[in-house]
Amino acid sequence: MLALGIDIGGTNARAAVVEPVTGRLVSSAKEALVDRSPAAVVAVVAALVERVSRGHDVARAPVGVGFAGMLRGDVVVNAPNLHWRDVDFGGPLARALGRPVRLVNDLSAAAWGELSGGAARGARDTFTVFVGTGVGSAIISGGRLLSGATGVAAEFGHVKLVAEGGRRCGCGEHGCLEAYMGGAKLTEWMAESGVAGTPSDLERLALQGDAPAKGLYDFAVGHLALAIANQVTVLNPAVVVLGGGVLSRCPGMVRRVTDVVMTRASAASRQGLEVKLAELGDDSGLVGAALLAQG
Repeated sequence: MLALGIDIGGTNARAAVVEPVTGRLVSSAKEALVDRSPAAVVAVVAALVERVSRGHDVARAPVGVGFAGMLRGDVVVNAPNLHWRDVDFGGPLARALGRPVRLVNDLSAAAWGELSGGAARGARDTFTVFVGTGVGSAIISGGRLLSGATGVAAEFGHVKLVAEGGRRCGCGEHGCLEAYMGGAKLTEWMAESGVAGTPSDLERLALQGDAPAKGLYDFAVGHLALAIANQVTVLNPAVVVLGGGVLSRCPGMVRRVTDVVMTRASAASRQGLEVKLAELGDDSGLVGAALLAQG
């Protein structure tokens, strides 16, 4: 039986028909989220599902939705990059699609995809970090996703880098890792500091010795790397999976993170540890969401 996977990020929505046994995408489509209101996003997703479903027997296929935000059941508690707070999204989407949906955090979906058919195959304990528009993570412990008491565990992008104050994050708080390292906020910080371009331009300039770029780069990437190393010490995963648009385009960041994790995580926690790049790329969330929808 085929399944439907949906991935809703800070800038785009994707949908795919997935073959659960192999994780293969049978068909897929993508749409930019120009209007980011809940009703508009529901409409975009419904149109994408209709598009990818043509010619495939998915009338009764389960639907899994990976969503970039803090979730509590069908409610989006906080979606920093969409500027949503306490929005019932799962209900309206299920009505628009005419079938039940399972709404999960986008990094939970990505981590499950990588566990099932990507970089973490065969592992039971993983820590997955994606750096794209924002910063997100997921924890798989003993082969199960860790959701926490109220469903918002592993919000790694919102750990604080400073004791008080700090740059304002899209979540409304200050000093979050995402406020410095998320692609949208890092680009904003670069512009304020007179460094033009994208995070990959920042890496290039920093590694060439440009002083303003190096200052931003060392702070942001250094704190990301140390935060991941500390999570390794706490969680003792077998595999750390790194992905997302920023890290995939910035090999220097991946090297820095790997080096810091392998030297600053506790010696006991890093024994046998592997740090890997996500193998499924942008498809990990689609595959994981589809598989999670099957229960």
